[in-house]
Amino acid sequence: MTSRQIERVFLGTLLLAGCEAPAPSTAGSPEAGTSPNASILPAPLASETLDPMDAGAPFDASDAAIRSLTADERRRPSVPDGGAPPPVPFTPDTALPAEASSTRDLSGLTLEAAWRWRDVPPPPRAPEVAADGIKAAQRLTTLSWSIDLSETGRLRIRFTSRALPLPGGSELRARSDRYGAIVLWPNATDYRVIPPGALRTTLGERRVDVTPLATGTVTPDGEGRRLNLPVRKLEINSGLGSLRLEMARIPEAGEGGVVLCRALVELAGIDPRTSECQPGEVPLLASYAWHDGGGAALEVNAIAKRVDLASNDMLVPPPGAKWSSSGLPTAPGGVFLTREEIAAFRSAPLDLPPPTAIGAPGEGFIAVNQLDTLHYLLLDGVAVVAVPPVSERYVIGTTRGRYHVQWRTFLGEFIGPVIQTEMPARLTLGDVDAGAPDGG
Repeated sequence: MTSRQIERVFLGTLLLAGCEAPAPSTAGSPEAGTSPNASILPAPLASETLDPMDAGAPFDASDAAIRSLTADERRRPSVPDGGAPPPVPFTPDTALPAEASSTRDLSGLTLEAAWRWRDVPPPPRAPEVAADGIKAAQRLTTLSWSIDLSETGRLRIRFTSRALPLPGGSELRARSDRYGAIVLWPNATDYRVIPPGALRTTLGERRVDVTPLATGTVTPDGEGRRLNLPVRKLEINSGLGSLRLEMARIPEAGEGGVVLCRALVELAGIDPRTSECQPGEVPLLASYAWHDGGGAALEVNAIAKRVDLASNDMLVPPPGAKWSSSGLPTAPGGVFLTREEIAAFRSAPLDLPPPTAIGAPGEGFIAVNQLDTLHYLLLDGVAVVAVPPVSERYVIGTTRGRYHVQWRTFLGEFIGPVIQTEMPARLTLGDVDAGAPDGG
């Protein structure tokens, strides 16, 4: 039976019973009202085991309609409070129907946020170290996100930094009636479906790989203030580590706050069906600490209330975007700074002997990643290059001299030691290759 046939039977039964038919749900469109996430899903306890979401099973609208129908004590069909089925997972192996364009503006919020890394090394203390040049490079490589939340339950994250795992102009979009998200290529040319459990590897490693999700254990941590707003603090522990959240009550966020919260808890390996994600609440801080050490944090630094969010900018997916079954958008080369911007780290070269390491270039350095995950290389505490698995990148611009070098992953699961290195050099992460010095 199709969803249209179910609707006809349902409405006919209500009319025979003398009841007024409820308005059909529009949770799948940007103009939708209250998300089903708040009113349909039972609020699980922190220790409750949630049923796993099957991201591989095909979703059929008629099945969802059947599941949403119940019977009252007089055996009449009815719908749960809220009038919409609970969210269902995106399926990664199927193209999504493009949503229709709309000229309607939406209400909500725009957040400016940035990722903060821990244990970032400072530059060496030496007369030739140019602090102004390093500070300028730090500003250029700030790990910034611009986040739009619509009251109707839409999330749009714009990658506005040149140093994120996905290139500037990429977007992450999600909606309250679906678990999971899509990654949108710059200029909205292509998109890829990110099923529940794969967001962590997508953002941290630039690959789509589903990892297990768990309910987690929630511990309230009092109250406080952030950005002059009262926040409730809590910590959620999972098998991967702990997530510390600071949640502010901002009614204008509506269901959009739920969608952002679901994405952030998923990064910690926590099931997005957690009851801690509530309408009208916005996470202003998400701080991750991994059991094996290391961590990272996403911090909101500005909030703007909006009444002019364009519906077309929140579509999941937008018309014209082509579905991609593999790959993610990448930046050519993966080097975040120009030769001149790197050269500004030093005011003058040092008089050092020529490099003796096998494979070292005549100028600059070669970053070699022999591990199977994406790793960043920091120079004097600045993200200079992201090296894909089992790859190398040649970076030019360093003046002959001594620098502080560190390898790390984006989400901080691995934070390598700080090594003082003379440039030019060949810096290798993993098994040492052909006599090259180990860079961490």
